[in-house]
Amino acid sequence: MCNNLVFVGSGPFARQLLEWIVDAGLTRDHAVKGYLASGGADGWLSKNLPCLGDCGNYDPEKGDLFVCALIEPRKKLAACRGIRERGGKFHTFIDSGSGVPRRNIFGTGCILAPMTGLTSDIILNEFITVQPHAGIGHDVQIGAGTTVGAHCLIAGYVHIGEGVVLQPNVVVLPHIRIGDYSRVGAGSVVVRDVAPETSVWGVPAKKVDALIEAV
Repeated sequence: MCNNLVFVGSGPFARQLLEWIVDAGLTRDHAVKGYLASGGADGWLSKNLPCLGDCGNYDPEKGDLFVCALIEPRKKLAACRGIRERGGKFHTFIDSGSGVPRRNIFGTGCILAPMTGLTSDIILNEFITVQPHAGIGHDVQIGAGTTVGAHCLIAGYVHIGEGVVLQPNVVVLPHIRIGDYSRVGAGSVVVRDVAPETSVWGVPAKKVDALIEAV
């Protein structure tokens, strides 16, 4: 059955995601229908694909298959959960070059980029984005909507909450817990637990006052 791919969001990550989808051969079986605006500035997709409406009020049509191209966790979860509540179905994209051992669990709408390294017994909740060259150790659990930046390394038994942002090149040591909607700045090494709604940065990572924006 041929589905119509609908991108949720149109920013720079949407362009990157479209390239991965084309490279993976999905466009041989699925037509790219267009994108849904997310309230921010239109990006590359707006110049190349039709806008089908807004994330907040688009009613899914028969054959629509949504792909999540949003990065900021709160916006991502609000948009994607809203579409799902209106009957939308999401594609979980796992690049064939990622290496996906058995016993891993992936929620709906996850995006795993090319060259992602996964071990075993990993639980990824819904609408998680993992960027290229990130490595995730055994027995890791990651909450819904979290974004894992490129070249991050998450060691074994780590528990990451909902809506967390790990910017590129973050290292999280074993058994660490990172609370919901926390932010970890680029290049940080997390050596102790991070409280919810907290921004940390540095080596070792320490609390900072300024909010670290999503990648």
